[in-house]
Amino acid sequence: LNASSPSRAHSPLLESVTAMTTKPVSKGDAIDLNLEDMTVEQGLELIENERVQPLLKYLTTGVFENNTNMTFMKAYSVVVQFGDQQQHSYKLYSYYKKVICEYCQDGVAAMAGCSGEELLRKLSELWEKQTILVFWMQRVFQYLDRFFTKNTNEYPDLFSAALKSFQEQVYDKVKDRCVAAIIEVINRERNGYDIEQGVVRLLVEMLCTVGDPQPKITKQKDVSGDRLLWL
Repeated sequence: LNASSPSRAHSPLLESVTAMTTKPVSKGDAIDLNLEDMTVEQGLELIENERVQPLLKYLTTGVFENNTNMTFMKAYSVVVQFGDQQQHSYKLYSYYKKVICEYCQDGVAAMAGCSGEELLRKLSELWEKQTILVFWMQRVFQYLDRFFTKNTNEYPDLFSAALKSFQEQVYDKVKDRCVAAIIEVINRERNGYDIEQGVVRLLVEMLCTVGDPQPKITKQKDVSGDRLLWL
């Protein structure tokens, strides 16, 4: 969806991206990290504790704890350390996909039995939260796109892999119900009823984005502050 599209929804969660900006640490602070003696499993545990769990907690509570340059650099350094070795790169890539896939699975499970406007609200919330999750996860694992995904057709780039996970775990399972519900609320609006237009706009973004062969997320500024957009 083009960044200038009028269909962008104003979302409190996405508008809070400004508040999520990684906080700087004191100049000259050294990274306390022994990469030489670290195994890839220990590295993944560090990424899990330092970045992933705080991010998942943010998506639930709205509070992003320990979001500093130091924690980001620790996690990123692990990816760089192991990202040049095929067998370790695969473990890093698999973990990245696992986190996103499980988040999508939990989200779609919460929609079980939902229909109509309730389904649309929950689906739009999952879409915007998944956008935040993918944006921050890709920042940590971006080194994999320099070599691991770039040199093979077997493994899609990180944004594509994330979008495919959403499509398989969420979109394909609720698409028919979603489209029927959107038509229903549009008809309600035509009959003079108020509808949650922001929800509908987010879902139009989703429908336009799923299936994109070269997706990416960018952070852009508008009158509301920083926003994350799939392009």
